Amino acid sequence: MRAEDRADLLFLYAAGALEGNEREEIETWIEAGVPDAPAQLAQAEREVAHLAAAQRPVTPGAAVWQRVAARVEADRRLRTAGASRPRRRLHPALAASIGALLAAGVAGIAMHRLVSQDLARDAALRSELDSIRGEITSVQAERDALDAELADAEARLRALETDLVLADKTIGVLHADGMESLALNGTAAAPDARGRAYWDWDAWYCYLRVSGLPKDPEKIYAIWLFTDDDVVGVGTFHADAQGLATFLGPVPHVGHVLRAGISIEPDEDLGSKPRGEVVLVGAADPSKKRG
Repeated sequence: MRAEDRADLLFLYAAGALEGNEREEIETWIEAGVPDAPAQLAQAEREVAHLAAAQRPVTPGAAVWQRVAARVEADRRLRTAGASRPRRRLHPALAASIGALLAAGVAGIAMHRLVSQDLARDAALRSELDSIRGEITSVQAERDALDAELADAEARLRALETDLVLADKTIGVLHADGMESLALNGTAAAPDARGRAYWDWDAWYCYLRVSGLPKDPEKIYAIWLFTDDDVVGVGTFHADAQGLATFLGPVPHVGHVLRAGISIEPDEDLGSKPRGEVVLVGAADPSKKRG
């Protein structure tokens, strides 16, 4: 047997934890009169006593003591019934130390098991809580996506309703019995611009369609009516990226219209006359003067 293996067995033997053939082997070795056997055994007993003294005091519950006592008694009876040689009695102080060590170990194991169970239960609860939070986050994301889809659908519906109203009003202007139209031609500021305005003087509404405007969607355009003694702003509009624009709006109640024009304005506010360049102009047909 190697010396390090014998040292481990001696420690267990001194602690009263060695059984069977290994215990018999150590006792045979001690009784064989090996010169340093007593010294090695004494060293093992000192280590066991030191380990017992180093343990923190733990007071096990009554149930723990009962189980330990029952186990010790069962072991004692088993060893008494099967003992083939007298067992070595431990020194009282050493026995007390070993008892304290065993009691502390039993209580520590019980406490460790309880703590481990609590930690495992807490970990399971945390995992379940995290799973629930993940489900809530997923549901909230789905709800937000549905809200966004609903808002988009409502916006499209409102746009369609608006387009429908505008289309219906435009058709009304174009098919009015007293409908008049006026051609608009581009000036030097927009030589490619062309347009036509349609007037329904019974409903006082105007529909305008223009093409060839400067391709700048940020520009603000205004339509003007020039009467016998006044200049009246009808409304403002924007052109798209292809230079196309339409306008539909009410016409102020004015007198005889001599000309119409389109200007580029610095903002949406209409003043008493155009403030920017006039890009389209057109003259009214004198034969269609309203009486």
